[in-house]
Amino acid sequence: AESIQFAENLFEGVAVIVEDKIKKLPRGITKNTPDLTTIQINCIVEGLKFDVKKVNLEAGKKVRLVFNNPDVMQHNLVVVKPGTADSVANAALLMGAEGFTKEFLPETDDIIIASKLLIANEKQVLTFTLEEPGTYPFVCTFPGHAMMMRGTFEVK
Repeated sequence: AESIQFAENLFEGVAVIVEDKIKKLPRGITKNTPDLTTIQINCIVEGLKFDVKKVNLEAGKKVRLVFNNPDVMQHNLVVVKPGTADSVANAALLMGAEGFTKEFLPETDDIIIASKLLIANEKQVLTFTLEEPGTYPFVCTFPGHAMMMRGTFEVK
């Protein structure tokens, strides 16, 4: 019984440390100059969510996106054309085992830019410009993740 209590206390302590670490990560718009908007989006550990749901951007302005995966599961971040998040996610799901070799990125013109599948504690920087106003979804296309792991860039 003592060893079980010790393990539960240890697990709770680790969970608090991980949660505190995630809360301290930069997120959303971290820097905004006339020429460049810098954003950081992180995966939530064991949450199947991004820590940012919506970012307001200016049409035609360059974006530097830092995508960070502190989770133990693999995740990607895929920016798609307005109204295409579900169709891109479904196409990724239909890739089956072949998806692993293609980062679960289906061949479609609906993908604007995408990260690779990131492993635990890996980061990737993406640079892009959204020229037209609109609502541009971003999703994780790893099978089963897209229903929860999504957000939008609101471009004005």
